[in-house]
Amino acid sequence: MYCTTNNTKVGLENRKKTSYTKFKQCLKEKWTLECNVLELSRTDLYGHMLALLVKTKVDCIFKKTVSQLLDFLFDVSEKYTQEVPYHTFYHAADIMTMLYYFCYDLNANQYLSDSDISFLIVAALCHDMGHPGYNNTFQINTKSELALRYENQSVLENYSIDLTFELFDKHQIKLTNQIKHFLTDLIISTDMIYHKELVNEARQLKQQQNKKLLNGKRLCCILLHLADISNMARPWKISKLWSDLIIKENYNQGDEERKRGINLSPGMDREVCSQKEISLKFGEMILPLFESLVSLLPKSHVLVDLLASNRIQWECLEHRKRKMRRVSSDITIQPTCSGITFKRIRLGFRSQSYPTLLYHHSNHNNHHTISDPTQIPVTLLPFVNFNSTFIYDTNTNLESVVLYHPYDQ
Repeated sequence: MYCTTNNTKVGLENRKKTSYTKFKQCLKEKWTLECNVLELSRTDLYGHMLALLVKTKVDCIFKKTVSQLLDFLFDVSEKYTQEVPYHTFYHAADIMTMLYYFCYDLNANQYLSDSDISFLIVAALCHDMGHPGYNNTFQINTKSELALRYENQSVLENYSIDLTFELFDKHQIKLTNQIKHFLTDLIISTDMIYHKELVNEARQLKQQQNKKLLNGKRLCCILLHLADISNMARPWKISKLWSDLIIKENYNQGDEERKRGINLSPGMDREVCSQKEISLKFGEMILPLFESLVSLLPKSHVLVDLLASNRIQWECLEHRKRKMRRVSSDITIQPTCSGITFKRIRLGFRSQSYPTLLYHHSNHNNHHTISDPTQIPVTLLPFVNFNSTFIYDTNTNLESVVLYHPYDQ
């Protein structure tokens, strides 16, 4: 018994040492949309996440050493269910990474305090602890112990909150009631039943003239929800990997529902719902929220671009073996006073082989009348309502239109 306990302790110390080495390397790294946490070993993942916590000053907020913070991180990882495909510790790491990207690459930090960002990262770390791989609908329909405990209200989110505060007590992390309420609001906001409410809030932020008066706490809720549903707004290779995990978890739930003889939840029936159909529908649902973010964070147009290009990828899957004809482009650089540069691309409308032709003028008649590059409108409308028939040329005599692809200066 002594030997087993001693070996476990030695193993833990070795893991801490290796993770700390990776942590010091990660402090020097820059994280982008290309960052794929699924490629990391478990030890490297700890180092990556610890660096995120330290770079967002969580160690200062918690008044803990880096070593103590790593102990906390280990305990959080143990609360994530290892057997589920998607809602894992890796998912938490991915959401933390996206939020860091939102704050420091898309410049959301200009609207948030340092403590807002710290607790936003902590909420991302803890938001799915204890998730069993079966969603709230399943918990309610099966009258699970968790559903009864939380009276069918944001069942898994409330469970994660309780687990979070239990770990805070264990590690003697003392927070005010106000901060606890803030963390609770953040984690509750990841419940998809609040999606439409958050879309409306984002639209209100979009309309607010003085952005400096934004409610940072509510913006944090929007950003956490955005990060939590951002798989469709990642480079295709990464997006597809996460989609494969999501669909596996969905189908597992559907199989269990069928086994129990209860109604199958939407999108969970492997015999009816294809991965492509589920992905396209979800992408369409979340698009308005990402579009609303652009007025607040102009650089976030890249996320809208990726949603559209990934939509094309899903549309193209069944045509992958067909030969696509690339259309020649007349490209000129056209800067605007918004600080964003647009490339002007003149293509046939039905030849969307270039996947990020996403913006056009609201007045169709003005497509061909702009001669002065400085007169390009500050706001261009996303061109994302693609149909699979638009992807391939079927008629070479169609009138050309002018579209715009944004690039950061």
